[in-house]
Parts: sequence; structure tokens; C-alpha cells
Amino acid sequence: MKKTFCAATLFSSLLIASSVISASSNGVMQLSAVSDSVKQLIQEQRDSQDKPPTHGVKPGQPGQPGQPGHQPGHPEQPGHPPQPPKPPQPKPPKPPQPPQPVDTSHAYNAGLRDGADEGAKEGKRVGYSDGINYGERDGRRKGTNEGDNAGRAAGRRDGWGVDQSAGTLNGSREGQSTGINNGTQAGERRCYDEGYTSGYNIAYAEAKESGLQDAASYSSGYAKGQADAAVIEAENGRKAGYQAGFSQREAELQSSFPDMKGMRGVFAKSLTLGAMDLPIELARKGYTTPEEKRAYEKGYKEGYDRSYKRAYDAAKRDGYNERYQRAYRRAYDAQYSISYRNAYAEGREQGYQEAYSAAYNSAYNAYYEEYSYREYAGQRAQGRSNGQAVGQQEGFAAGCAEQSKRGYKAGYEQMAAEVYPGAFDAGKQSGIAAADRYYSENAVLKVFNIAFYDENNDGKFEAGENIMLRAEVRNFGFQTSDTVAIVVKSERGEIVLVPDLRAEGVGGRAKAGLNLNIGKLYDVVAPDSDALYVTFSEKGQLVGDFRQMYTRTNPNKVGVVGKNGASVTKKATWFFPGNVTDLKRGEKVMITGEKGDYYKVRRSELGSGNWTEGYVKKGKLSVQ
Repeated sequence: MKKTFCAATLFSSLLIASSVISASSNGVMQLSAVSDSVKQLIQEQRDSQDKPPTHGVKPGQPGQPGQPGHQPGHPEQPGHPPQPPKPPQPKPPKPPQPPQPVDTSHAYNAGLRDGADEGAKEGKRVGYSDGINYGERDGRRKGTNEGDNAGRAAGRRDGWGVDQSAGTLNGSREGQSTGINNGTQAGERRCYDEGYTSGYNIAYAEAKESGLQDAASYSSGYAKGQADAAVIEAENGRKAGYQAGFSQREAELQSSFPDMKGMRGVFAKSLTLGAMDLPIELARKGYTTPEEKRAYEKGYKEGYDRSYKRAYDAAKRDGYNERYQRAYRRAYDAQYSISYRNAYAEGREQGYQEAYSAAYNSAYNAYYEEYSYREYAGQRAQGRSNGQAVGQQEGFAAGCAEQSKRGYKAGYEQMAAEVYPGAFDAGKQSGIAAADRYYSENAVLKVFNIAFYDENNDGKFEAGENIMLRAEVRNFGFQTSDTVAIVVKSERGEIVLVPDLRAEGVGGRAKAGLNLNIGKLYDVVAPDSDALYVTFSEKGQLVGDFRQMYTRTNPNKVGVVGKNGASVTKKATWFFPGNVTDLKRGEKVMITGEKGDYYKVRRSELGSGNWTEGYVKKGKLSVQ
């Protein structure tokens, strides 16, 4: 009776839950809420099954959990302890049964019929409306275009010859008048220019000869040359002397550099459950199951689409034909009238202009040619007079300017010879003093004997070998320098360079030798030539640099991956080889042996991943 009551309770609870879903305001309820309610009901039912039956047993009596008592069918024996009751064994749940298939053919056919009816009505309505609109648009456009073309052609043809005689008469009269005026002006200008040029050239040459004999111009230039030289050459001499004195003293200080006081070596050292988007919709057409609903909607869509297309095309064709001819004729007639009037006026104007231009050009050319080549003696005489006046003025000015330049050059050279030597000597003494002061107050570094060499000094830059740098830093100044920053770069790469290379400061008037480990060549470096470039700087100022070419060698056997996804396996076999890693195109590995169709390989010191060794098919690698 207890189990039956619990099952009935669970069934009623499920019914209540489903009714709550159907009665929700929008017909849809989150499945997570239903799931939680069902889970709670199932758990309560399980808990009630796990409890032992208590009806008919009073508390404290034997047989109640926690109390001694007899097991059913076993008499109590003196001297033996009572045995506890065995717990009830749970029954295995029944496996879920597959749902019975639902016949959806009626729903599909009903949807097909309803969709076809609705599609035919909607297609006819929309198609006829679109046909009317397209017919109106196309008829109006084509009628307007053809009416415009026909009207313009007829109007231009009818108007072109109306005013041609008037155009010929007016063009001839105005071309003659304009040709005479312009030809006369061109002839007068020609004669004036020829006279001006003749008078100018003769007067200019005579006046320039006179200017070249002008003593005042020479004296003026001479005085200005002396004044400029007194300032310019004094400054030039001072600058040149300063530079010479500074360089002389700097050479003396560097040549007197003492012997090395000490060598200083620097060694560089992601299960989440969410609400399912499955709304429970209201039933349509009496088909309430999801299968029937989907079948109905599928049939409805197919019937609608087919009927809509047929009805739309037929109705659109009828509407188009009904409206096209009417719109075409109306637009053609209206546009023809407008275009004819406009083209008639244009054709009339064009005919007039063509006749006018032909007559004008003919008359203009004839009269211009005649009047432009006539002789105008007055204009020629006026041009000669004006040319003589301008030529005399400009020629004399040019001669005086030439004479002034001669005087300036002579005066400048004479004064420069007087002031330059003294200014140079003064500047030289100033430069020497400046060099002494600079060297006494600063550290002046230069780097000598720079060279890169291999660690074992056998002349071979080999894979895996350290590369060394040797140099000597000299401080020609009297103050201790700051730390010297050293930066080494490789032009081709495939070398691990030591970062932050530095040398200790060098004392005043001292030198320090450097012997640094600057990096290590890759163990898979390609045999090739490369160049190393090093810079030395102190306080951000470059004090030395050097570039050296070298040749790399590699006694190791190196393989280069040809394509992405080259597998490294644990064993040299195709049968369960065990994948270690996958290599990318261009990666390099060390080849340490061969086994059949496989190379035995080892990861490079700079290779990716944390694997150590394995096997790669020979076809995947090319030997470097």
C-alpha cells in the first residue's frame, strides 16, 4: 500500500507540473524549472522506499529500528544475541521504452493544401501589383527615351536651315572688321619691336664700355671688399686656427699615452547545463504532437512556395501588359512635344552659328593677313628711340657693376692677407687651451684591436661553440670613465647572444683589455658566412665599433622539416609507433642515427617543446 501511494503521488505531481507548463502566461516554461521539480519528486519517492515500514509497530517495541526483536520466522534463542533486520533490496529500474512512431501524412497533406491556397491568393495579389508598377515604370521610361530621341531629331532637322543666310551675312561683315583691326595692331607691334631691338643693342654695347672705365665704381667695390674681409677672414682664421690647435694638442696627448697600467677582464657572465531554447507552442490545426506540427509546417511551406510562384508570375505578366502600352504612349507623346520644341531652337541656333563661323573665319583671315604685314614707319621709329634710351641706361649700369666686382675682389684679397694670419694664431692658442681643459675634465675613450675569435682558438666557428670578443679600451682623458656598454649583433642570426655586456670604467690616462664571451652558435647552425657587428658606448656616446665576417661550420648532421605536422615517434615502425610530438615546417633537429626508413633525432638546444629524442620518417626531413 505504501509503494502504491507513492507512485500515485508522483504521477499526480507530474500531472500538476505539466498543467503548470500549459497554463503559463506565454505558453512556454523554462525546462530547467520542470526538471528541478521532477528531480525533487523522484528523490522524495526514493527516500520513502529506503525507509523501513513503521505501521503496526509502536515505538520501543522489538522489531523497530534501533530496538532488539525477533526476525520473522526465527524464534528467539536464549544465550544468542538478537540479529539486526536486513535492509530492503532496491529493485532495478525498467529500461526506457522507445516512443511509438507518429503518422504525419495527414498533417503534411493538410499543410500542403492550406499553403497552396494561401500562396495562390497572395501570389496573385502581389504579382498583379508588381506587374502594374513595373509596366508603368518601363513604359514611361521607354516612351520618354524614344519620344525624346524622335522629337530631338525632327526638331533639329526642321530648325537647322532657318537662319543660315543671316549667319553668313553677319559673319562676313564682322570678320572683315575684326581682321582689319587685329591685323593693324599686329603690324604696328611688329615694327615697334624690330625698331626697339635694333636701338637697344647698339646703345647697350656702347654704354657698357663706358661703365667698364668708371673709376668711382672700382673704388666703391674696393672699399666694400676690404670691409667685408676684415670681418669674414678674421672669423675664418680664428675657426681654422682653433681647429688646428685642438687637433694638434689632442694628437700630442694621445701620442704621449702612458704604458698600460693594468688589464681588466670583463666576462659576461574547461560541463555546464543551461536553459534549452525549445518553446512549447500552441497546437495548430488540431495537430498537437511535435512530429505532426513539423509535418504540417513543411507541407504548408512547400505548397505555399509553389503556388505563390505560379500565381505571382501569371498575375505580374497580366498587370505588366495591361499598363505598359498605356504608359508608353502617354510618355512618348508628352516627351516628343517638349523635345521637338527644344531641339528646333537648338538646330536653328546651330545652323546660324555654323554659317556665321564659316563666313567670319574666311573674311578675318584674308584682311588680317593683308594688314599685319604692312609697314608702319612711325611705330618703328618710336621703338628705335625707346630702345636706345633703355639700352644706354642698362649698359652703363652693367659696366659699372663689373668694375665694382673687380675692385671688391682686389680689396678683399689685400685685407685678407693682413688679418687672416693673426686671427689664425689667436684661434690656435684658444684651441690648444680648450683641448687641455676638455681632456683634464673628461674621460676620452677609444677602442683598439677589436676582434672576434672562436673559443678553442682553432680558427673555426663551429656549431655549439662559444664566440669570444677581444678589444682594448684606452682612456686618453684624465678622469675615470663610466661603465662601457657593449652591444653585439649578428647579421644572419643562428647565434645566442649574451645580453647586457658591459666593461668597467677605465681610469684616467689608462687602458683596459677586454676578453668577453659574447654568445654561442646554435647546435643546428647552417654552414654559411656571417658577420658580427659590435658597438662600444659610454654615457650614450659611441666610442668604437667594428664589423667582422666569419665562416661557420657544423660537424653535426642536421635535418630540416619540410612540411607542417612531421611526427616524432617513440619507435621506428608504422605499427603503434607512439607519437612524441609534431614538428612545424622549417624546424631543425639533430640526426643521431638511422633505422630503416627512419632517422633517429634529438631536439635542438633551442627547439620547441620538452621532448628529447625519437624517430622521424626520412621523407619528412631534408639534410642540411
